[in-house]
Amino acid sequence: MTLQQLQYVIALDTYRHFVTAAEKCFVTQPTITIQVKKLEEEIGFLIFDKSKFPLKPTDLGKVFILKAKTILDEVSELKNMVNVELDNLEGEFKIAVIPTISSYLIPLISGSFSEKYPKTILKIQELESDQIILALQKKEIDIGILVTPLNEAFIREIKLYNEPFVFYGQSDYFDDEKKSIDIDELEKLENVWLLEKGHCFRNQVLNICGKQENSNTIQFQSGSIEALKKMVDNYGGYTLVPEMAINANDTGRIIHFSEPKPIREVSLVTHQTFSKEVLLNALRLEIIEKTPSEFVKNERFIKVNWR
Repeated sequence: MTLQQLQYVIALDTYRHFVTAAEKCFVTQPTITIQVKKLEEEIGFLIFDKSKFPLKPTDLGKVFILKAKTILDEVSELKNMVNVELDNLEGEFKIAVIPTISSYLIPLISGSFSEKYPKTILKIQELESDQIILALQKKEIDIGILVTPLNEAFIREIKLYNEPFVFYGQSDYFDDEKKSIDIDELEKLENVWLLEKGHCFRNQVLNICGKQENSNTIQFQSGSIEALKKMVDNYGGYTLVPEMAINANDTGRIIHFSEPKPIREVSLVTHQTFSKEVLLNALRLEIIEKTPSEFVKNERFIKVNWR
C-alpha cells in the first residue's frame, strides 16, 4: 500500500470516473486502473463497485476512503510542519572553524549576522581540520568552515571563495622594485616559518614552497599566523599567509604571487544529512558579502591540496 495508491482512490471517489481521475492525477487511465486493482488485491476487498456508472464505493470501500483521507491529511500536515521547520532560522547551531580562517573571517560576519538573525544562536569554536571532519561524522557539530576539497563521502562541500596566499618576508630577500613572485622562486629561499603540526595550513605552505618536513630551513613552529609574522619581523626569514591575514600594521615585505596564484579553497561543510538549507544559504551569503570582492572562482588559480 502506497500514498500514491491512496491518492488514486481519493481521486476516483471524487470524480467517479477512471479517465477523469487519471487526468486530474496526471497519469494514464491504465496506470490508475492497475494501481487501484493492486491495492484491492492487497487489502482483500473491492473499494469500488465497477458495475455501477458512475462508480460507487462499496460499503467497506467507504470506510477505507475515510481512513485514506485522514492519512493523506495527516501526511500533508506533516509535510507542512517539516517545510516550516526547514525554513526556520530560529535555534542554536554549532559551527567549527579552522584557526587560520576563524581569526579573520568570524569578526567580519558575526555582528551583521546577529543583527539580521537575532533568534539564531551560533556557537562557534576553533578546531583543526581533522577534528572538524570527525565531529561532522559523529554529528557533534552542524557546520564546518575549512579548506577543501576533503574527499569524504559523508560530507557535503559548499564552496565559498578562493583565498590567495601572499609572501611575507624580510626586506633583503628581493629588491624594492619586485612587484610579484613566482612559486618556483621559493625553493631557493631559506628560513621559512611554519605553523605547528596538525594545521592544514602548514601542509599547504610546505606544498607551495616545495619543502620537506626535515628541511633545515624550518627553524620554528607556531600555532598562530600572527606569531609567524612577528618572527619574520623580529628575526627575518619568510612565511606565507592568507591574504585576509594582511593588515595595515604589518612591517614585513608583502609580495603577491604572479598568475596562476596559489590559493586555498574555503568552503562550508556539513554532514550529507544536514537539512537546514536556509541556514547554509544565510551563512554563505553573509560570508560572500563580507570577504574581499577579488576572492572569486578563477580556473587559473592553483588549488593547493592539504591532504
